[in-house]
Amino acid sequence: MSSTSCFSFGPEDSFISRSFEGLRYRDLPQSLHQLIVAGSVLDVHWAALGPVKESWVLNFQDATGKDNLAWGEESPSKLQDILKKTPPSPHIRVFLGPLARFNAVTNWLQDSFIAWDAAFIRWQGLPPELEECLQGWLTPSGWRAGPPRIVTWGPKEAFFAMSEYGEVGCYTGLTEGGEPTWPIFKETVEEWRAEKGFSWGDLAYIVLDPTVPDQFLAIRQDGSWSGSIDDINEDALETFARNYLKLAKPRSKSKSHARTESQANNARPNGTTKPADTIPEAAAQALYEQWATDVASSFAAALAANTAAKPKAPRKLEVRSQSQRSGIPSYGGGGKLLATFPYLPATITTCKIQYCIGVKADPAGLKACKHDVERLFRASGMYSVAWLRQERLRWHPDRFGRLCEENFRDVGRKLAEEVFKIIDVLISELEERGSAI
Repeated sequence: MSSTSCFSFGPEDSFISRSFEGLRYRDLPQSLHQLIVAGSVLDVHWAALGPVKESWVLNFQDATGKDNLAWGEESPSKLQDILKKTPPSPHIRVFLGPLARFNAVTNWLQDSFIAWDAAFIRWQGLPPELEECLQGWLTPSGWRAGPPRIVTWGPKEAFFAMSEYGEVGCYTGLTEGGEPTWPIFKETVEEWRAEKGFSWGDLAYIVLDPTVPDQFLAIRQDGSWSGSIDDINEDALETFARNYLKLAKPRSKSKSHARTESQANNARPNGTTKPADTIPEAAAQALYEQWATDVASSFAAALAANTAAKPKAPRKLEVRSQSQRSGIPSYGGGGKLLATFPYLPATITTCKIQYCIGVKADPAGLKACKHDVERLFRASGMYSVAWLRQERLRWHPDRFGRLCEENFRDVGRKLAEEVFKIIDVLISELEERGSAI
């Protein structure tokens, strides 16, 4: 069984993915669908969909157990010529991109692609900055920064590329007026870069849609992920994200099947154990769960209000981990922007430190101190550096401001920034104590 996971967006909300749960797809090109359902595909090493219906590549193990390659008739002709001459191998990687402007003078369009394995690399029609990035990794004697590990790009020349040695090239696209063409992707990248201690080595997988701007999926090594997709494929995106690392990382075998009762009670769904100080009191946990549910619902309504005028625009999905599925739920109503701030419950903001009492007395402030926020968050039962990083993203002042009514936006940003800064401090304290999990 192949140990590789992959996800590929296609035209008109189609997709194909391969992960721990197996092969999953929607509205595939007819020829690819028939190849799969006919029983000719025993396992999939890699799959890629292009910007037009019959543009696709499948690297697979056939029913006889042999490695094989197949592609659609509308795949780039140059790529087809390359694949015809290439011996099948599980290590061949192909990415198909949007139609690219080949020559500004003739205005001729062609499919863009990149393909490689250990013995070759070929590409065509890549965005100029992406091609420049790849050329910069090459020297006459070979790869200066290592061969590519990830190369993905979409409309409006947005791209992301990472070499095996960890060098990264990224462009989130700009309109002539200077506005981002991939705003959610841009916001996500900026949030990563702003994280203390973040390195691109934390990124496990990323793919951009070759047909729809600002539609993407990014998964980090700790299992957290972020993405943007039309509602119709949200479940597929989330399922792939949750299953990705089960294939990407070998699962370690337990050296002992015996566990103490306290270890069993503290076990997480993924087999790790919670530190003792993350086990919440029942009353505090109930307060947290009610507050978290209210916050998630109000954020969902605000997102719905923001996207009501653009129902086909990709929708931002909250970053989630494998141990925390809570985030922004779907919202069935017309949506409503935030006009008030989701303050912490008054019964949890009980810190009696004199300085904190003074801070909380400010009627225009958060009405909570760092110790109150920490107490509430510990009641989640998932308090850790990874969990705090995810929570911090929700309170980024720019993101929060976009969820607010115009006359509340400045106030909302200011209060969200207070929460954001407190979480920064909590993360630093955990890291200093060596409690990151």
